[in-house]
Amino acid sequence: MQIGELAPDFTLPLHTNQEFRLSDHRGSKSVVLYFYPRDFTWGCTREGCLFSSHIKEIEHLGAIIIDISADPVESHKEFVSKYGLAFPLASDVHMTVCRIYGAVWLNGIAIRRLTYIVDKNGVICGKTRHELLINKHWDYVLGVLRALVTTNDNIQSATP
Repeated sequence: MQIGELAPDFTLPLHTNQEFRLSDHRGSKSVVLYFYPRDFTWGCTREGCLFSSHIKEIEHLGAIIIDISADPVESHKEFVSKYGLAFPLASDVHMTVCRIYGAVWLNGIAIRRLTYIVDKNGVICGKTRHELLINKHWDYVLGVLRALVTTNDNIQSATP
């Protein structure tokens, strides 16, 4: 998946017992999709807590965040409960969506830390991958979301 491409639609179960469908947010919100290896690991916990601590800023910038891993919904429920994460976790136990988005590696046995930003039109406008540099994901997401808001504000103010 590359910047400028239409993000493939998908539906996955959430830890909230609801389903997330990417296309349901077209026209209303940008979506931060971040793929991560496993619940309760050091890096994934750190990244989840980092994004969670900035949830108000993400929402203020007109976006939502969805985390995706191959862990089952029950594991996600425990992970969210233990760390107080402020956004939904999606379960892709068969790694179908992870494969589509290029987040599977090590001959298909692991998920890499990969983040996409999908704009309100469903177009991928940001993509970053850092296995260990967790803060880089947040810095990048924040920059892209701010640019989207600035671009949208400029388009709206230029419209007669």
